Amino acid sequence: MRTDELELPDNIVDALTAQGYVTLFPPQADAMPKVIDGKNMVVAVPTATGKSLVGYVAALRTVLVLRRKVLYIVPLKALAAEKKEDLDRFSHLGMKVVMSTGDLDSEERGMRDADIIVATSEKADSLLRHRSEWMSDVGLVIADEVHLIHDPTRGPTLEVALTKMMRRNPGMQMIALSATISNSRELADWLDADLVTSDWRPIPLKEGVYFNGKIMFSDLDTVDVDPGKDDIWSLIEGTIKEGGQCLVFVNARRSTESLAVKYSKDMGKLTSPNLSEEEVAILEGESESTALGKKLASCAKCGMAFHNAGLTYQQRRFVEDGFRKGRIKCIVATPTLAAGINLPARRVIVRDTKRYEANYGYSPISVMEIKQMCGRAGRPRYDPHGEAILYAKTHYDKDHLIRDYLSAESEDIISKLGNEAVLRSHILGLIATEDASSEDEIIEFLRSTFFGHQSELYGAEVAVGNVVEHLISEGMVTDDGALTATPFGKRVSDLYIDPESAMILRDSLMKMNDDTPDLAILHAAASTPDVLGLYPRKADAEMLEELINRYRGGLLVEEPDDQSEYEYFLSDMKVACLMLNWIDEADEETITDELGIGPGDIRARVDTMEWILHAMNELSAIFRPECAKRLRPLLTRVRYGIKSELIELVAFRGVGRSRARTLYNAGIRKRKDVADSDINRLASLSRIGIALAKSLKEQAGHMGDREYKKTEVSGRDQEAQTDGTRSVRDEPKTNRQSGLLDFRSHT
Repeated sequence: MRTDELELPDNIVDALTAQGYVTLFPPQADAMPKVIDGKNMVVAVPTATGKSLVGYVAALRTVLVLRRKVLYIVPLKALAAEKKEDLDRFSHLGMKVVMSTGDLDSEERGMRDADIIVATSEKADSLLRHRSEWMSDVGLVIADEVHLIHDPTRGPTLEVALTKMMRRNPGMQMIALSATISNSRELADWLDADLVTSDWRPIPLKEGVYFNGKIMFSDLDTVDVDPGKDDIWSLIEGTIKEGGQCLVFVNARRSTESLAVKYSKDMGKLTSPNLSEEEVAILEGESESTALGKKLASCAKCGMAFHNAGLTYQQRRFVEDGFRKGRIKCIVATPTLAAGINLPARRVIVRDTKRYEANYGYSPISVMEIKQMCGRAGRPRYDPHGEAILYAKTHYDKDHLIRDYLSAESEDIISKLGNEAVLRSHILGLIATEDASSEDEIIEFLRSTFFGHQSELYGAEVAVGNVVEHLISEGMVTDDGALTATPFGKRVSDLYIDPESAMILRDSLMKMNDDTPDLAILHAAASTPDVLGLYPRKADAEMLEELINRYRGGLLVEEPDDQSEYEYFLSDMKVACLMLNWIDEADEETITDELGIGPGDIRARVDTMEWILHAMNELSAIFRPECAKRLRPLLTRVRYGIKSELIELVAFRGVGRSRARTLYNAGIRKRKDVADSDINRLASLSRIGIALAKSLKEQAGHMGDREYKKTEVSGRDQEAQTDGTRSVRDEPKTNRQSGLLDFRSHT
């Protein structure tokens, strides 16, 4: 089928044709007529079969023909940016596309004028909690990577958001895009949708196992490989010499770095991307280069790279773009790279099929994840076929990989909504938004979820009763014949934090006084379930114990009596230590070296800690208003990584920690100093320049005291500054935890 055969207006067909969408793939041809007819759809097909186009066509029809809004839900911020970029190519048709992945305590009224809103599942659920008026205008919801409903951290939020949308807008169209899963029919039945499923791929995929110098493919074809000095490098080298690119998946971030460094010298003999000074600066970390950044830049100069959560958003984006453009020939990555980002390669090598799980040791990676990795093999228009190769070390390993992965179907996706720890936040949200006013209505809502569709809700009544009783006992909900959220409960729901986090913050506020040290406040915020802990290494023990002894008796969250909980306590203290170093203006190189973490870990913890401190400040208005005088400046310091003396300077747009320190050291310490300074003197300072100097002078002339105070209090709503040393507003949110700690994040 061709796109010009679809029953769409000419302007949409012309726009699709201009973007190269002329002939439809078989799964697209199956789905398109039903989508255009307004039916709900589940499209469960392999990677690279063009399922995104099904969503794009539905979005164009909804906006341009039906004149209604579209909510496009994705699991990751990086994927949101990719989808917005794709949809922006149709903006000439008169559509406005916005990406909403930021502040969860905001209705974002600016989205009222948008036609397509691309949002993460957390942001979508937050918008529903805020009862944003424009949500009633949504005529289509697209749920991308919907199979992630099975993920215990993000899945329940996606499931609840979709359920709310279906209940509130029963006439809207729902399109769910998924990888191939064995129970796609069950998912389609839940969504009252037609199902399109297929094994067809535009580029055939050959899957095999490498062992002892030979690749054995599932089609019985075999290929001999000269193992040379290193098996993995031999598999990479053969592909590069043939003009292809490689993705290598390993189970730990340290392995991504060590392999990339190990192979970069040999890769440099095969290719040379010739990076500019500006590109090297991005990879090294711009004005605050780190050892990890220098290592990445060194690899990239040779056409090699690694990709893991320790990198900053800018570094990861550069690696991804460099690979798409063919400048980087091979990426060694953790499995998260396979989750949705469009990054095909001729050959995919899966070295590890187990990952380390805290308290469990090494556990097998799911078939679904392995299939996602393998699905990255095959570049449309470049490769006749893609090759996915699993690496075996022994005969037993070889047989296991063939039997349990290559010959196995992906697991069923199972709802993770039934856990009490997961339910507490969503039950509070239902009560706060008046979606439910009794336990029976909560149960009725749960029956509408995928969890309710898959089960008889055995035990759900008990779980709901326990959660409601807990929320009442903690003062978030009252029961006067109907369940109602208290001002405390409503604020917690709007802030989009775990009720357990709110309890910790409230109790900490009640203990605070003027002498409470910054470390104690930071530790209280780090102790909440919403902040991901940092694994305490043996090398950290002495430093952490010294810190605990120094502040013993002054902490807002005390040491646990239960020794089994002590490691969690240490992990929270390590985050607090990171933040203390950050606000004392330690450079990133020092922090990453001393704590054994990556720049991306700093960015992720700063972003989340800023949010929790914002929540703590908001809750202080209810419980201890006087605490705000401590929390507001600390919030600004955490955002920018500065000592208190720089707070007034970072209120200027374009000024972050590095430029603020430069100005301060030059004797420019107040707004008045900027106003009184000669513009040429300002421009001569390091990293200021004439353009920023003019901007600072203009701001100093118009920034009254009232505006400054507002900026200090609401710093997180300010535009991201462009210092180059701090850009957490661009950072993808870390996954929410189901418990206090999830050491899997260290991949």
